[in-house]
Amino acid sequence: MTLQEMVREKNMTRYQLSQRSGIPWATLSDIWTGKTRLERCSGGTLVKLSGTLGITVEELIALDVETSIPPDDLKAEKPYFEVNLPQDLEKALREYIQGEQDHSRYLDCLWGELYGSINANQWGGVISKEQADYLRAKYLFEEDDEV
Repeated sequence: MTLQEMVREKNMTRYQLSQRSGIPWATLSDIWTGKTRLERCSGGTLVKLSGTLGITVEELIALDVETSIPPDDLKAEKPYFEVNLPQDLEKALREYIQGEQDHSRYLDCLWGELYGSINANQWGGVISKEQADYLRAKYLFEEDDEV
């Protein structure tokens, strides 16, 4: 099992793992991407991580780390990123989806509203960077299948 699979199994995001464990985002990011191996982490970091995941330090060190995340990972369905959204973001998302369905002439304006709402909520600390990236990838920057 990989670290990433363990975190998904616990229904957590990387951001939530950072917040709950008290491990700085940059440190966790280095571990997550394989830049820093678990064996090279301090005892304190390992204890915080294992405690948050509910496993022993030995089990944590035995986990593999996915060193390359597929580009489609951001677009993978993560319904937990779309619940309990702030009211303004929920409204912008709902209006954008409706605009797409109706082929609205003002879709570019709705796109801008959604983009701005995602950014404002990320910068305000209401949603995580990972959640914001997911929403952008799923709704705003998806590749067109049309040729």
